[in-house]
Amino acid sequence: MKRLHLRAAAALAVAALVGVGYQTAFGSETGSSQQAPASASSSAPAAASSMRVAYYSTSLSAELTDVTALSEDEGWAVGTSQNDDGTGDPKPVLLHRTDGKWAQSTLPEGAEKAALTQIEGSSPDNVWLFGRSTAGENKPVAFRWDGKTWQSVKAPASDNAWGGQRSAAVLAADDVWLLGGEKKAHHWDGKKWSTSQLPQNATSVSGTGSGDVWAVGYRDTDDSDGGPMSQPAAMHWDGTEWKTTETPEYRFPDPSPPEETASLDSVVTVSGKEVWAVGTHTFNHGEGGPEPEEENILLRWDGEKWAKAPAKATEKASLETASDGDGGLVLGRYWHMTKDGTLHEIARHKPVPGRSGKVEEVDKKQRFWPSETVLVPGTRQVWSVGVIELGAYGDANFRRAGVLSYDAG
Repeated sequence: MKRLHLRAAAALAVAALVGVGYQTAFGSETGSSQQAPASASSSAPAAASSMRVAYYSTSLSAELTDVTALSEDEGWAVGTSQNDDGTGDPKPVLLHRTDGKWAQSTLPEGAEKAALTQIEGSSPDNVWLFGRSTAGENKPVAFRWDGKTWQSVKAPASDNAWGGQRSAAVLAADDVWLLGGEKKAHHWDGKKWSTSQLPQNATSVSGTGSGDVWAVGYRDTDDSDGGPMSQPAAMHWDGTEWKTTETPEYRFPDPSPPEETASLDSVVTVSGKEVWAVGTHTFNHGEGGPEPEEENILLRWDGEKWAKAPAKATEKASLETASDGDGGLVLGRYWHMTKDGTLHEIARHKPVPGRSGKVEEVDKKQRFWPSETVLVPGTRQVWSVGVIELGAYGDANFRRAGVLSYDAG
């Protein structure tokens, strides 16, 4: 029986349906990008424990899907945009942050006809952009920024085209990892790609260096006795080989629900003694039988073993979890867990102009939905990209792409 991966499948479906427009949507690199309102437009970290809008699109039907942070003043983000009414084919958009400001940047040649899924970098002159061509044979594509220009790089064959959460890790110019499906991991050594076999199925990869790389996902289990179809899996690359490490198992109380699964879907490496993994314990809803509450999974590696994180923090965890730079986590959208395990609610951002071009009373109900969150190297600042939307409020609804920042210090 084929294993279900419900949350990842849902995320991919949303990504495929939500669009991102083009130069008119995000502004040009030279001037018209829409920054945050004056009260929130400073490039310095926010002083209070709240999200700050650093950028929002002029397009009312747009989204940012991935971001990489190189320093407090430099980063990249990718997304898509459509017409304000949501019509038209989604078009890729690339943003570049320089001198503390976000603006649209020119796409690499060939990327204008691609679904761009991930952008990762290790330095200002080593940024990689991954995706799949939307023309012809729908092949994987890869591009590398050397600090001055984008160059196309032949991409390895991939069954999933890096559509999952953090399925690419850029550690150095000669050290890039990609997950390729069917338990495969591709590695770039500066000149060519090689492929290694993983011991388990992987959905996310991250690392701190050539001898410290983690891939997480799931291992298939024998469900003939009605038990779970899968359990979480974490694999470590020590510079020579991939090895599976033991992780906690999950099972709902009897009577168990149909087609129960447990998996890890995102991994964040901070150091050899601090690695975090997020996942889901779920089942196939609507198949009859008991339907318990599905649960999040949040695990921490301390250099020797994987252990479950505190229950209250686990409840708040999401795939967009990021390190806070001091042993804690920003748990996706509105929660921060400090290194002592204390939870703090992050205040919501100030509203951005709605469909009218102003902040109307109804616009105060808008919410931010993140697609990716990352720690800015060398700081306690976190960047999160996604969509700012009003939701189900009729003609007032909108979807602006946004970059939000949070000072975790």
